[in-house]
Amino acid sequence: MSDYSKAAARFARDTAAHRMTVLHEEGLYRHLRFEAPERGSVGPFELITWPHNLVAKAGWTFHFDIDATLDMFDLFRRTALTGEINPGYWAEKVRAGRDEIEGYDPNLLKGQIASTIAQWMRDDLADRVWGHAKARGLDPEELDSRPNLRKWLSRQVRPEWMSANRELREAVHEHFFSDMSCYNIEFESEAHQSLADFSYRPEGYDGPYPYHFADWVEWRLKDYTPGFLHSCRAIRRGIDLWDAACKQAEVAA
Repeated sequence: MSDYSKAAARFARDTAAHRMTVLHEEGLYRHLRFEAPERGSVGPFELITWPHNLVAKAGWTFHFDIDATLDMFDLFRRTALTGEINPGYWAEKVRAGRDEIEGYDPNLLKGQIASTIAQWMRDDLADRVWGHAKARGLDPEELDSRPNLRKWLSRQVRPEWMSANRELREAVHEHFFSDMSCYNIEFESEAHQSLADFSYRPEGYDGPYPYHFADWVEWRLKDYTPGFLHSCRAIRRGIDLWDAACKQAEVAA
């Protein structure tokens, strides 16, 4: 999952001055609106509840329900992570709006590609050290027991390895990210096609297989959408304001 701290901080700023308006309240039948009137249309949202159900309207609409919980406010109170939201668990309770919970994220693709290249180059360095040891009549099995020998061999092969590293990264960049690329990885279908089509064989390489992303179909390239996360934060913020108002009313009474 991505780092949501910036978006969470922005939401906190946008809703810091929000006030609650009770449009309807009859037991568990509630219609609450939250906004900062002086800020106009920045960040208003509504929560609507009835037994076993909650609808959040925050620019996106999500309908949550669970038969085991009469008051959905209780569910979100109990399952909120400390100081945070709990999108993983809450997503399971969405009845309407499921298509908006997750979406393709090109940043996840970039991270997976970078991680794979790094692994390729670690393996390549190990292979070069092993080959260099054999060429010098050394027993590759000794490398595990003689770390200084491994370091010395690594220094010997490092110039060629760095050149190969650079050429591989240039090939990946040209295929996926350059202005001349045939693919626009901002779109999920083109990202999938670009992964399927990638193949790179270094000059002078005589191995049986070129570089390719063999396991990309197992990559997780989707994450929670900004809309779903925003709605989860709206629910948490709204319940906090509701609870504060109820507590204030009890003190006043």
